[in-house]
Amino acid sequence: MLKQIDHRGKHFMISDENSVDNVARERCRRAELLERQAQRELRELECAKAVAGPDGTNLDIVVIDR
Repeated sequence: MLKQIDHRGKHFMISDENSVDNVARERCRRAELLERQAQRELRELECAKAVAGPDGTNLDIVVIDR
């Protein structure tokens, strides 16, 4: 382990490279999961838009102006 001091003067320790690599791997895994979720939500949105049709063409809704 390597003792360090950050820019605020707080002490911290850097452990072996394996634990640093594990943190990086976990962040990458989380980023991949979030990317897949975003892609899935975009596909669902596109499907919903396809089912709903273009804006303003729902003939079941009548707008009454007063």
